[in-house]
Amino acid sequence: MATQFEFTDRVGNSVNLPAQAGESIAQVLMRAFIPPLSVTVSSNGMQLADSHRLEEGRSYQARLIEGYDLGTIQRLYADYPDTGEVAYLKRRLVFTDDGHLTIEQQPLTLPETAQWVEDVIRQTIRRYALIKPDDTVVLGLSGGVDSGSLMLALGALLERGDVNFRLIAATFQDYDSRYTDTWDRSHALTTRFGARHELVGEELAQEVFHLNRPLRQVLPALMETEDAHQTMYVDHHTTRRTLEVFAANEGCHKIALGLHTTDLLAGLVNAQTAGYQLGGLPLRQVGDFDYIFPLTFVPKKELELYHLHSTGQKPKHSPPNPWEFNPLDRNFYYYFADFMQSFWPGVEFWMFTSPALQSPDASAKIAFVACGNCGGSLNPQGREWNAGDFCDVCSILARYGYVKGV
Repeated sequence: MATQFEFTDRVGNSVNLPAQAGESIAQVLMRAFIPPLSVTVSSNGMQLADSHRLEEGRSYQARLIEGYDLGTIQRLYADYPDTGEVAYLKRRLVFTDDGHLTIEQQPLTLPETAQWVEDVIRQTIRRYALIKPDDTVVLGLSGGVDSGSLMLALGALLERGDVNFRLIAATFQDYDSRYTDTWDRSHALTTRFGARHELVGEELAQEVFHLNRPLRQVLPALMETEDAHQTMYVDHHTTRRTLEVFAANEGCHKIALGLHTTDLLAGLVNAQTAGYQLGGLPLRQVGDFDYIFPLTFVPKKELELYHLHSTGQKPKHSPPNPWEFNPLDRNFYYYFADFMQSFWPGVEFWMFTSPALQSPDASAKIAFVACGNCGGSLNPQGREWNAGDFCDVCSILARYGYVKGV
């Protein structure tokens, strides 16, 4: 006798869900887009936890305890049209004026997906006035898929005259750049559009942070300390701050970063759970600098396909640095952000355009202070701040004796 798993909703409708011996109750429910916390499950009169493994020939009864219209919501996820061999299916969950839900979906070929990405970037730049005519913008170009795709898109928009500004691509001399083709990949993209491309040398980072040794020695050494889980944040902050100093030396105070939808959603979840105050999206003021995020409404998958179409090659992903798998909570935020987009396609349009981030310039309300070491602007997040205090990153660097004179 086969394993039976009967599910009953709040109005008494019952259906047998596909189930096999050895599966957990949670696996059976989630495959049917049923949240395990929304049901109770019993067998032979006993209540069973979601972790219970189904047994051969046994019957299980699951009962919905929530009052929402689960069937209608389930059908939204089951409604995948047969689109044949298209490259991408663009989906968006829509709330109608009369309170109903619907899914908008459009099958796209690879060229159509690439055009979609460029259109979204162009519209984002225009709608949020990210770049004004004759602006100078420094693009942080790492050579990876995200910043590389942004370089390709901005180059294409400039080439067609859809936007008008002066672009300087800046590649930070990373700790492992001596052993990778980061510069070559980045330079190939800028050369394609005749854009100016500069290497931000490690000596600038050493100067800005008053380090007594190169950053490429500092980061691996931090991995051997009790603050190893902070190394990634040190890496990101030192890169960002050094990029600011480079931009200021060029007379520029506008920096474009290749953060896409998942990056920003993960950051939003992180900030919400930690209680951090954020600036606006897709334009964020940090001290004297305007950070712009033209990829705010472009998911990672669309960037991958855009890069493939634009270069004719599958994107090459650089091996992760040793600290990019830590801390694990950050990994979970990204994992959760991808699930958010999968279960609520288009969630970013609601999250990033909320009044909390858009009224009228959330960043302008932040009282920024300056780090006494690197000089970077930061939001003290309600902490007492005295002139000369170090930011969190510089405090870590000083703790392990990497800051001169400290």
